[in-house]
Amino acid sequence: MSDFLPLLLTLLSTVVLSPAAPEPEAAEIAWVVSGEFCEPETVLALPDDTLLVSNVCGFNEPGNGFLTLLGAGGEVLDWRRLEDLDAPLGMALQDGHLYVVDSNRVKIFQWPGYAWLKTIELETRVANDVAIGPDGSVFVTDTAGHQVIRISPDGTQSVLTGKPQFDGANGVAFHRGYVYIGGNRLWRVDPETLEVETVGPEWLSDIYGIEFEANGTLQITPVGGPLIRYRNGQELEILAGEGISSANHGYSARLNLALIPTGYDNTVIAIRVPVSIRSSSR
Repeated sequence: MSDFLPLLLTLLSTVVLSPAAPEPEAAEIAWVVSGEFCEPETVLALPDDTLLVSNVCGFNEPGNGFLTLLGAGGEVLDWRRLEDLDAPLGMALQDGHLYVVDSNRVKIFQWPGYAWLKTIELETRVANDVAIGPDGSVFVTDTAGHQVIRISPDGTQSVLTGKPQFDGANGVAFHRGYVYIGGNRLWRVDPETLEVETVGPEWLSDIYGIEFEANGTLQITPVGGPLIRYRNGQELEILAGEGISSANHGYSARLNLALIPTGYDNTVIAIRVPVSIRSSSR
């Protein structure tokens, strides 16, 4: 647990975009929720249009973490839908299984219902985010280890690409056959060939939230930063506004909302996503 608190402070520090970045545009805020959040870290959009929010609530206080359930319009359905977690960070859902990274473990629950099914112990320093491949492989970032752990369907654990090479590995997503890893840069990895590519301009850094829109537009949130939309290596848009300071954002295509958990500000902010990228850039 000794590595956790410094890493949390790093994850929630304010990001200053490079002068090379385009000027931000004003985000359209759909709603803002506050109340009983406690260091909200990740928002996960669920198939029934509800929204699950992980609350860390103190890395050094085991048992304080919990998950909050919101409705599609931001209404609070249950402040503590799932309790007694240690420090819940990244979440993913696939085939009725909810995966929650919780203090160097992956805890798996049934969804709906939230019955506990299984816990996977990880040999990581600071396990952070999680993504699931179509074959059931689980990918977990280890921020302090600068690596991604791959858990095969048979339970075997290995280091993706065989070595730590993702500086500050933080967010992770699986999309169209590739693993996308955010950290000090954004990387794309072919899990079969293990080929690694760097995605986006050099000023894109400290990346946590990684989501994809239906047309392939990539949504990125730097730690403590705005919402960035990036497509085709050319089109890029930054959406910012009062209070927007993201941890691990989520995205609901059905609701057309990007969902920003603000960490120590203890709010969740919903941004209405424009139909297209309004500005292009370097």
